[in-house]
Amino acid sequence: MSGRRRAPRPAGRNTRVWAVAGALALAVAVCAVVAFALLRTGTARHTASSKGGGGPQSSPMSAPGGSERDLVPDACTALSQKVADELAPNADRTAMSQATQSDQHSECAWSLFGTTRRQLTIELRALSAEGGTSATSVATRTFGQEWESDRAGKDLADTVKVRDSRGVSGVGEQAYVVYTVDNDESGEAVANARLANVLVTVHYAGGDDTEPLTSSDATNGALSAARDVVSKLQSQS
Repeated sequence: MSGRRRAPRPAGRNTRVWAVAGALALAVAVCAVVAFALLRTGTARHTASSKGGGGPQSSPMSAPGGSERDLVPDACTALSQKVADELAPNADRTAMSQATQSDQHSECAWSLFGTTRRQLTIELRALSAEGGTSATSVATRTFGQEWESDRAGKDLADTVKVRDSRGVSGVGEQAYVVYTVDNDESGEAVANARLANVLVTVHYAGGDDTEPLTSSDATNGALSAARDVVSKLQSQS
């Protein structure tokens, strides 16, 4: 990450550690998830070194505030099965390590490998108030910092380039999506949405043979998942 001072955030945003409590085969599969989907260097979450990308730079839209939350649901159940099947059909679902899970943080991944490769991850974070700053204000500030970082492509591997980035309306109170391509072989979209003090972050990556997931397919898929999770959160308010 850059040298700028960032707002504290729950663990998990900057690390991708898959937890496997089962057979050796599952452990191997999870390791493959890391090798395929992250395509990253160091301890960066999904963005990186100061490499700008083309495409729109519009600011994420903002809508009336929602209710703050002290906890988030399990990310593995926050996404509907229908959307998961559409984006990563027949994929293996893996909950993140319990060491990084808490009432305020949850992550889950859906992974599919073969000629068609797909990797979908959902991360939910409920940010807390800091001193005299409300939890929603902390989340808004963090969202803005991550939007700036993601569209600039900070901490990306040298082979990964930002190809598109734009603010999005109609997904929570604020949202954006960023599309990157790794070595022209794998495409990934990151959608980040804010609902009051909760951040919903979706990664959707993959390709077919040596062709990357297209910008349209990747961004539409990531936004579809983010919209589905946000809708569920809103229904629980």
